[in-house]
Amino acid sequence: MSTAATHIVAQADSLGMAVIAASKVPLLLLDGQLAVIASSRSFLAAFGFDADRITGSPVAALGSGEWGGDRLQRRLAAVLADGVPIAGDVIVLRPKGRPNLRFSLDAEVIEEMASGGRSLLVAIAAINGIAGVGAPTRGEQDRIEDQEVLLQELQHRTANGLQIISSLLMQGARRTASDETRGHLEAAHHRILSVAAVQNHLAMARTGEVRLRLYLTTLCRSIAASMIHDPARVSLEVVVDDSVSNADDAMSLGMIATELITNALKYAFPDGRPGKITLSYESNAIEWTLQVADNGIGMRADRPLVPTGLGTAIVDALARKLRAKVLIGFGAPGVRVSING
Repeated sequence: MSTAATHIVAQADSLGMAVIAASKVPLLLLDGQLAVIASSRSFLAAFGFDADRITGSPVAALGSGEWGGDRLQRRLAAVLADGVPIAGDVIVLRPKGRPNLRFSLDAEVIEEMASGGRSLLVAIAAINGIAGVGAPTRGEQDRIEDQEVLLQELQHRTANGLQIISSLLMQGARRTASDETRGHLEAAHHRILSVAAVQNHLAMARTGEVRLRLYLTTLCRSIAASMIHDPARVSLEVVVDDSVSNADDAMSLGMIATELITNALKYAFPDGRPGKITLSYESNAIEWTLQVADNGIGMRADRPLVPTGLGTAIVDALARKLRAKVLIGFGAPGVRVSING
């Protein structure tokens, strides 16, 4: 390419960046690896980002990871690979500890004159949940509401199906003469209940969020009803703050809680010993802690401190998924297992 042509291309690039920066529509320009090249001031203001911090970063790393959702990443990658633009695609972001954000997304490939490569221009509109950004058009709002109704119906049917499976497993557990088989069936019953509880809450809510106090309280009631035969002897207490979570994280927290509570009920109070198990959850802007504590026998040779076998694998895998650590402490008496994220 001649010097003059190179100069013209450079001028065009500079002008393009200036147009993007000044756009009143929230815009992102991404490179071929979906990293941020440029952003409009309206995008930065809408989502609370700093240009210097996000430029050069993968779009999946923006915020607290909510921009790395599978659906959004697949849609952007498909447009970049196929060159077929999308318009009015409804996207939901689920920031940790904050309300969900819904918006309408357009994306189109830009062929780079100098390098022959491709960039992706992303325009965002009709953002629901961010002050100061235009409301959806009637057509966009209808499309969002239709998708929400279909999703709620799917979640409702999924919850019903899981509850039926859970009931069948418990019936099988009650009929079997094998203690080992009964234990496996009961464990599967509780795991499915924890997933069904999330689906139930999502079906009842229009936000896509799970209120952890209600969810974990409902889950613990189900566990207590099936495993605590004498509530006057063993009690299960739930202490949870006002945190909300997206469905995936809530499901992980619920399954971890199920494994730890089940383990405590099996081993903490042998020979009719009375006691209490407490499930707690608290979070702030920086970290969160899920804890299951009991005042049972504490550390003893015949008591596993965390679930064994499949239970251990489930707790460890879900803690890694949540980017959290499993910590074990000893009371006087009792055991505390904390998941810190």
